[in-house]
Amino acid sequence: MKIFFPIGAFYPSQIGGPCNTVYWHTCELAKQDIAAQVVTTTIGIKEGQVKSDTAYSEKCGTVYYGKGGSGNPRTIMEALKSVKKNDLIHLNSLFNLLSIIVFFYTRTFDRKKQIIWSVRGELNQGALIYSRRKKKLLLFFYKRMCKNVVFHCTSEQEAIDTKAVFQNAQIIQIPNLIKPSERFSEVVNEKQLLYVGRIHPIKALHKIIEGLALSPTFVTTNAKLVIVGKYEERHKSYYESLLKLVQEKKLEDKVEFKGHLVGKEKERIYAKSYFTLLMSETENFGNVVVESLNQGTPVMASLGTPWGILENYKCGYHIANDPEVIGQHIDRLLQLDSETYAELRKNAVKLIENEFDIKTQIHRWINEYKKYANVKK
Repeated sequence: MKIFFPIGAFYPSQIGGPCNTVYWHTCELAKQDIAAQVVTTTIGIKEGQVKSDTAYSEKCGTVYYGKGGSGNPRTIMEALKSVKKNDLIHLNSLFNLLSIIVFFYTRTFDRKKQIIWSVRGELNQGALIYSRRKKKLLLFFYKRMCKNVVFHCTSEQEAIDTKAVFQNAQIIQIPNLIKPSERFSEVVNEKQLLYVGRIHPIKALHKIIEGLALSPTFVTTNAKLVIVGKYEERHKSYYESLLKLVQEKKLEDKVEFKGHLVGKEKERIYAKSYFTLLMSETENFGNVVVESLNQGTPVMASLGTPWGILENYKCGYHIANDPEVIGQHIDRLLQLDSETYAELRKNAVKLIENEFDIKTQIHRWINEYKKYANVKK
Protein backbone atom coordinates (compact mmCIF):
# COMPACT_ATOMS: atom_id res chain seq x y z
CA MET A 1 0.00 0.00 0.00
CA LYS A 2 1.21 3.50 -0.86
CA ILE A 3 -0.05 6.59 0.99
CA PHE A 4 0.55 10.22 0.02
CA PHE A 5 0.93 12.91 2.72
CA PRO A 6 0.99 16.49 1.39
CA ILE A 7 1.62 18.69 4.44
CA GLY A 8 2.55 22.34 4.98
CA ALA A 9 5.36 21.62 7.46
CA PHE A 10 7.13 18.41 8.46
CA TYR A 11 9.97 17.23 10.67
CA PRO A 12 12.59 18.61 11.36
CA SER A 13 10.33 21.69 11.33
CA GLN A 14 8.77 22.33 14.76
CA ILE A 15 6.14 24.96 13.95
CA GLY A 16 3.22 22.74 14.93
CA GLY A 17 2.28 19.40 16.46
CA PRO A 18 1.69 17.61 13.13
CA CYS A 19 5.36 18.15 12.17
CA ASN A 20 6.27 15.45 14.68
CA THR A 21 3.10 13.37 14.88
CA VAL A 22 2.93 12.81 11.12
CA TYR A 23 6.65 12.02 11.09
CA TRP A 24 6.29 9.41 13.84
CA HIS A 25 3.19 8.12 12.08
CA THR A 26 4.95 7.57 8.75
CA CYS A 27 8.02 6.05 10.43
CA GLU A 28 5.84 3.48 12.15
CA LEU A 29 3.97 2.75 8.91
CA ALA A 30 7.30 2.06 7.20
CA LYS A 31 8.04 -0.61 9.82
CA GLN A 32 4.79 -2.28 8.74
CA ASP A 33 5.80 -2.19 5.04
CA ILE A 34 3.41 0.62 4.17
CA ALA A 35 5.11 3.14 1.89
CA ALA A 36 4.61 6.82 2.67
CA GLN A 37 5.36 9.66 0.28
CA VAL A 38 5.54 13.13 1.83
CA VAL A 39 5.56 16.43 -0.07
CA THR A 40 6.18 19.38 2.21
CA THR A 41 7.93 22.76 2.50
CA THR A 42 10.99 24.17 4.26
CA ILE A 43 8.86 26.35 6.54
CA GLY A 44 10.28 26.20 10.07
CA ILE A 45 13.45 24.40 8.96
CA LYS A 46 16.81 26.03 9.64
CA GLU A 47 19.08 26.72 6.70
CA GLY A 48 21.31 23.74 6.00
CA GLN A 49 19.12 21.14 7.70
CA VAL A 50 17.73 19.90 4.39
CA LYS A 51 18.37 20.56 0.72
CA SER A 52 15.32 22.26 -0.76
CA ASP A 53 13.46 21.10 -3.87
CA THR A 54 14.90 17.66 -3.29
CA ALA A 55 13.38 14.26 -2.50
CA TYR A 56 15.00 12.29 0.32
CA SER A 57 14.70 8.62 1.10
CA GLU A 58 14.16 8.59 4.85
CA LYS A 59 13.16 5.98 7.43
CA CYS A 60 9.65 7.45 7.22
CA GLY A 61 9.50 7.05 3.43
CA THR A 62 10.17 9.49 0.59
CA VAL A 63 10.14 13.17 1.58
CA TYR A 64 10.25 16.11 -0.84
CA TYR A 65 11.12 19.45 0.78
CA GLY A 66 9.97 22.31 -1.46
CA LYS A 67 11.72 25.64 -0.93
CA GLY A 68 9.70 28.22 0.97
CA GLY A 69 5.97 27.93 1.51
CA SER A 70 3.16 25.90 -0.01
CA GLY A 71 2.83 28.27 -2.97
CA ASN A 72 6.14 27.21 -4.56
CA PRO A 73 5.19 26.01 -8.10
CA ARG A 74 7.76 23.18 -7.96
CA THR A 75 6.30 21.93 -4.69
CA ILE A 76 2.79 22.06 -6.11
CA MET A 77 3.82 20.16 -9.24
CA GLU A 78 5.57 17.51 -7.14
CA ALA A 79 2.40 17.10 -5.08
CA LEU A 80 0.14 16.82 -8.12
CA LYS A 81 2.40 14.20 -9.71
CA SER A 82 2.22 12.19 -6.51
CA VAL A 83 -1.57 11.84 -6.54
CA LYS A 84 -1.58 9.13 -9.23
CA LYS A 85 1.33 7.23 -7.71
CA ASN A 86 -0.40 6.42 -4.42
CA ASP A 87 -3.34 4.28 -3.34
CA LEU A 88 -4.69 6.79 -0.85
CA ILE A 89 -4.21 10.45 0.11
CA HIS A 90 -3.97 11.64 3.73
CA LEU A 91 -4.41 15.42 4.04
CA ASN A 92 -3.50 17.22 7.27
CA SER A 93 -5.12 20.64 6.99
CA LEU A 94 -8.37 21.98 5.55
CA PHE A 95 -6.96 25.41 4.83
CA ASN A 96 -3.27 25.01 3.96
CA LEU A 97 -2.68 25.85 0.29
CA LEU A 98 -1.02 22.52 -0.48
CA SER A 99 -4.00 20.58 0.87
CA ILE A 100 -6.45 22.82 -0.98
CA ILE A 101 -4.71 22.33 -4.33
CA VAL A 102 -4.29 18.57 -3.91
CA PHE A 103 -7.95 18.19 -2.91
CA PHE A 104 -9.38 20.07 -5.90
CA TYR A 105 -6.94 18.45 -8.34
CA THR A 106 -7.85 14.98 -7.08
CA ARG A 107 -11.57 15.70 -7.21
CA THR A 108 -11.21 16.98 -10.79
CA PHE A 109 -8.86 14.41 -12.32
CA ASP A 110 -8.99 11.34 -10.06
CA ARG A 111 -12.44 11.39 -8.48
CA LYS A 112 -12.34 7.80 -7.24
CA LYS A 113 -9.17 8.32 -5.24
CA GLN A 114 -9.86 7.91 -1.53
CA ILE A 115 -8.95 10.85 0.73
CA ILE A 116 -8.54 10.78 4.50
CA TRP A 117 -8.60 14.31 5.88
CA SER A 118 -7.28 15.10 9.38
CA VAL A 119 -9.31 18.05 10.67
CA ARG A 120 -6.66 19.30 13.16
CA GLY A 121 -9.11 21.47 15.10
CA GLU A 122 -9.86 23.71 12.14
CA LEU A 123 -13.63 23.15 12.21
CA ASN A 124 -14.13 24.31 15.77
CA GLN A 125 -16.19 27.51 15.95
CA GLY A 126 -13.40 29.19 17.88
CA ALA A 127 -10.99 28.51 15.01
CA LEU A 128 -13.41 29.34 12.17
CA ILE A 129 -13.70 32.99 13.26
CA TYR A 130 -10.19 33.62 11.91
CA SER A 131 -10.04 34.34 8.13
CA ARG A 132 -13.77 33.70 8.15
CA ARG A 133 -14.53 34.67 4.53
CA LYS A 134 -11.85 32.47 2.98
CA LYS A 135 -12.84 29.49 5.09
CA LYS A 136 -16.55 29.93 4.41
CA LEU A 137 -15.94 29.93 0.65
CA LEU A 138 -13.72 26.85 0.77
CA LEU A 139 -16.18 24.94 2.94
CA PHE A 140 -18.95 25.80 0.46
CA PHE A 141 -17.06 23.96 -2.29
CA TYR A 142 -15.78 21.18 -0.03
CA LYS A 143 -19.35 20.22 0.90
CA ARG A 144 -20.17 19.69 -2.75
CA MET A 145 -17.07 17.67 -3.56
CA CYS A 146 -16.42 15.48 -0.50
CA LYS A 147 -17.43 12.10 -1.94
CA ASN A 148 -14.76 9.50 -1.06
CA VAL A 149 -13.55 11.71 1.81
CA VAL A 150 -13.23 10.29 5.31
CA PHE A 151 -12.53 12.80 8.07
CA HIS A 152 -10.07 12.01 10.85
CA CYS A 153 -10.92 13.45 14.28
CA THR A 154 -8.81 13.14 17.41
CA SER A 155 -11.68 13.51 19.91
CA GLU A 156 -15.43 13.28 20.36
CA GLN A 157 -15.75 17.07 20.34
CA GLU A 158 -13.85 17.31 17.07
CA ALA A 159 -16.19 14.72 15.57
CA ILE A 160 -19.16 16.85 16.70
CA ASP A 161 -17.58 19.95 15.14
CA THR A 162 -16.98 18.06 11.90
CA LYS A 163 -20.55 16.75 11.74
CA ALA A 164 -21.81 20.31 12.27
CA VAL A 165 -20.15 21.31 8.99
CA PHE A 166 -20.29 18.05 7.01
CA GLN A 167 -23.56 16.49 8.17
CA ASN A 168 -23.08 13.16 6.42
CA ALA A 169 -19.36 12.85 7.02
CA GLN A 170 -17.67 9.49 7.49
CA ILE A 171 -15.39 9.81 10.51
CA ILE A 172 -12.36 7.98 11.88
CA GLN A 173 -11.74 8.86 15.54
CA ILE A 174 -8.17 8.17 16.66
CA PRO A 175 -6.15 10.42 19.02
CA ASN A 176 -2.79 11.83 18.05
CA LEU A 177 -0.23 9.11 18.75
CA ILE A 178 3.31 9.85 19.84
CA LYS A 179 6.70 8.25 19.93
CA PRO A 180 7.56 8.70 23.62
CA SER A 181 10.67 10.83 23.93
CA GLU A 182 13.54 10.17 26.30
CA ARG A 183 12.36 10.62 29.86
CA PHE A 184 14.46 12.90 32.04
CA SER A 185 14.83 12.34 35.77
CA GLU A 186 15.03 16.05 36.56
CA VAL A 187 14.55 17.33 40.10
CA VAL A 188 10.99 18.63 40.17
CA ASN A 189 10.59 22.25 41.16
CA GLU A 190 7.56 21.88 43.40
CA LYS A 191 6.45 25.43 42.72
CA GLN A 192 7.00 25.72 38.97
CA LEU A 193 3.86 25.70 36.84
CA LEU A 194 4.29 25.50 33.07
CA TYR A 195 2.53 26.61 29.91
CA VAL A 196 3.84 25.44 26.52
CA GLY A 197 2.35 26.60 23.23
CA ARG A 198 1.51 29.54 21.03
CA ILE A 199 0.83 32.93 22.59
CA HIS A 200 -2.61 33.36 21.06
CA PRO A 201 -5.98 34.59 22.44
CA ILE A 202 -7.54 31.14 21.98
CA LYS A 203 -5.04 29.73 24.51
CA ALA A 204 -6.58 31.94 27.26
CA LEU A 205 -3.28 32.78 28.92
CA HIS A 206 -4.92 35.89 30.36
CA LYS A 207 -7.29 33.64 32.32
CA ILE A 208 -4.36 31.66 33.70
CA ILE A 209 -2.70 34.87 34.91
CA GLU A 210 -5.95 36.16 36.42
CA GLY A 211 -6.46 32.78 38.11
CA LEU A 212 -2.95 32.78 39.58
CA ALA A 213 -3.58 36.20 41.09
CA LEU A 214 -6.63 34.73 42.85
CA SER A 215 -4.64 31.88 44.41
CA PRO A 216 -3.34 32.79 47.89
CA THR A 217 -0.92 29.87 47.82
CA PHE A 218 0.58 30.95 44.49
CA VAL A 219 0.86 34.59 45.53
CA THR A 220 2.36 34.01 48.98
CA THR A 221 4.86 31.24 48.19
CA ASN A 222 7.81 31.02 45.82
CA ALA A 223 5.57 29.45 43.16
CA LYS A 224 5.95 30.73 39.61
CA LEU A 225 4.57 30.27 36.10
CA VAL A 226 6.92 29.68 33.17
CA ILE A 227 5.45 30.43 29.73
CA VAL A 228 7.23 28.66 26.86
CA GLY A 229 6.22 29.77 23.38
CA LYS A 230 6.18 32.64 20.95
CA TYR A 231 3.64 34.85 19.24
CA GLU A 232 3.03 35.61 15.59
CA GLU A 233 3.34 39.28 14.67
CA ARG A 234 -0.42 39.55 14.19
CA HIS A 235 -0.87 38.55 17.86
CA LYS A 236 1.74 40.92 19.25
CA SER A 237 -0.96 43.09 20.83
CA TYR A 238 -2.21 40.06 22.80
CA TYR A 239 1.31 39.34 24.04
CA GLU A 240 1.66 42.98 25.13
CA SER A 241 -1.69 42.79 26.92
CA LEU A 242 -0.38 39.79 28.88
CA LEU A 243 2.70 41.74 29.96
CA LYS A 244 0.45 44.57 31.10
CA LEU A 245 -1.82 42.15 32.98
CA VAL A 246 1.18 40.63 34.79
CA GLN A 247 2.14 44.14 35.94
CA GLU A 248 -1.40 45.00 37.00
CA LYS A 249 -1.60 41.83 39.11
CA LYS A 250 1.87 42.52 40.57
CA LEU A 251 3.18 39.17 39.36
CA GLU A 252 6.32 40.41 37.59
CA ASP A 253 8.56 38.21 39.76
CA LYS A 254 6.28 35.18 39.42
CA VAL A 255 5.59 34.94 35.68
CA GLU A 256 8.45 34.30 33.26
CA PHE A 257 8.19 34.39 29.46
CA LYS A 258 10.82 31.88 28.35
CA GLY A 259 10.45 32.08 24.56
CA HIS A 260 10.44 29.14 22.17
CA LEU A 261 12.11 25.89 23.27
CA VAL A 262 12.57 22.66 21.32
CA GLY A 263 14.08 19.21 21.68
CA LYS A 264 15.72 18.15 24.93
CA GLU A 265 15.52 21.66 26.35
CA LYS A 266 11.72 21.56 26.09
CA GLU A 267 11.51 18.00 27.44
CA ARG A 268 13.63 18.92 30.45
CA ILE A 269 11.44 21.87 31.37
CA TYR A 270 8.43 19.54 31.30
CA ALA A 271 10.27 17.06 33.50
CA LYS A 272 11.25 19.56 36.17
CA SER A 273 7.90 21.36 36.31
CA TYR A 274 5.28 20.55 38.92
CA PHE A 275 2.20 20.84 36.69
CA THR A 276 1.49 21.85 33.09
CA LEU A 277 -1.50 24.13 32.41
CA LEU A 278 -3.58 24.14 29.22
CA MET A 279 -6.58 26.43 29.66
CA SER A 280 -7.50 26.95 25.98
CA GLU A 281 -10.95 28.17 25.00
CA THR A 282 -10.96 25.23 22.59
CA GLU A 283 -8.46 22.57 21.55
CA ASN A 284 -8.98 19.65 19.21
CA PHE A 285 -6.27 17.65 20.98
CA GLY A 286 -3.33 19.37 22.65
CA ASN A 287 0.00 17.68 21.98
CA VAL A 288 1.50 19.51 24.95
CA VAL A 289 -0.61 17.31 27.22
CA VAL A 290 0.94 14.07 26.00
CA GLU A 291 4.41 15.64 25.97
CA SER A 292 3.99 16.66 29.60
CA LEU A 293 2.48 13.36 30.75
CA ASN A 294 5.28 11.46 29.03
CA GLN A 295 7.74 13.22 31.34
CA GLY A 296 5.59 12.27 34.33
CA THR A 297 4.30 15.81 34.82
CA PRO A 298 0.57 16.03 35.63
CA VAL A 299 -1.68 18.37 33.66
CA MET A 300 -4.54 20.73 34.42
CA ALA A 301 -6.59 21.20 31.23
CA SER A 302 -9.72 23.18 30.45
CA LEU A 303 -13.12 21.76 29.57
CA GLY A 304 -12.53 23.23 26.10
CA THR A 305 -9.97 20.47 25.57
CA PRO A 306 -10.76 16.74 25.13
CA TRP A 307 -8.88 15.68 28.25
CA GLY A 308 -11.47 14.24 30.62
CA ILE A 309 -9.27 11.12 30.64
CA LEU A 310 -6.91 12.99 33.01
CA GLU A 311 -9.48 12.54 35.75
CA ASN A 312 -10.10 8.90 34.79
CA TYR A 313 -6.42 8.05 35.12
CA LYS A 314 -5.96 10.33 38.16
CA CYS A 315 -3.07 12.22 36.58
CA GLY A 316 -4.54 15.71 36.43
CA TYR A 317 -7.63 17.90 36.42
CA HIS A 318 -10.22 18.82 33.78
CA ILE A 319 -11.83 22.11 34.76
CA ALA A 320 -13.63 25.21 33.53
CA ASN A 321 -11.25 27.95 32.39
CA ASP A 322 -12.89 30.54 34.58
CA PRO A 323 -10.23 32.51 36.53
CA GLU A 324 -11.89 31.81 39.89
CA VAL A 325 -12.00 28.06 39.19
CA ILE A 326 -8.40 28.14 37.99
CA GLY A 327 -7.34 29.94 41.17
CA GLN A 328 -9.10 27.40 43.38
CA HIS A 329 -7.45 24.46 41.62
CA ILE A 330 -4.02 26.11 41.67
CA ASP A 331 -4.39 26.32 45.44
CA ARG A 332 -5.41 22.68 45.54
CA LEU A 333 -2.56 21.32 43.45
CA LEU A 334 0.13 23.42 45.16
CA GLN A 335 -0.92 21.90 48.50
CA LEU A 336 -0.89 18.22 47.45
CA ASP A 337 0.96 15.91 49.82
CA SER A 338 4.03 14.16 48.43
CA GLU A 339 2.41 10.73 48.28
CA THR A 340 -0.59 11.93 46.27
CA TYR A 341 1.63 13.90 43.91
CA ALA A 342 3.92 10.90 43.33
CA GLU A 343 0.86 8.85 42.35
CA LEU A 344 -0.20 11.54 39.86
CA ARG A 345 3.24 11.35 38.21
CA LYS A 346 3.15 7.57 38.05
CA ASN A 347 -0.33 7.61 36.50
CA ALA A 348 0.75 10.21 33.93
CA VAL A 349 3.27 7.81 32.40
CA LYS A 350 0.79 4.94 32.61
CA LEU A 351 -1.74 6.92 30.55
CA ILE A 352 0.78 7.48 27.76
CA GLU A 353 1.83 3.84 27.67
CA ASN A 354 -1.75 2.57 27.61
CA GLU A 355 -3.39 5.01 25.21
CA PHE A 356 -1.00 7.11 23.10
CA ASP A 357 2.17 5.14 22.31
CA ILE A 358 2.34 4.82 18.53
CA LYS A 359 4.12 1.46 18.69
CA THR A 360 1.18 -0.19 20.41
CA GLN A 361 -1.59 1.79 18.71
CA ILE A 362 -0.52 2.09 15.05
CA HIS A 363 -2.65 -0.98 14.20
CA ARG A 364 -5.71 1.25 14.53
CA TRP A 365 -4.52 3.34 11.60
CA ILE A 366 -3.39 0.39 9.52
CA ASN A 367 -6.84 -1.17 9.80
CA GLU A 368 -8.44 2.04 8.55
CA TYR A 369 -6.01 2.47 5.67
CA LYS A 370 -6.59 -1.10 4.52
CA LYS A 371 -10.33 -0.67 4.70
CA TYR A 372 -10.44 2.48 2.60
CA ALA A 373 -7.63 1.67 0.20
CA ASN A 374 -9.55 -1.48 -0.76
CA VAL A 375 -12.89 0.21 -1.37
CA LYS A 376 -14.28 -0.88 -4.72
CA LYS A 377 -14.09 1.99 -7.12
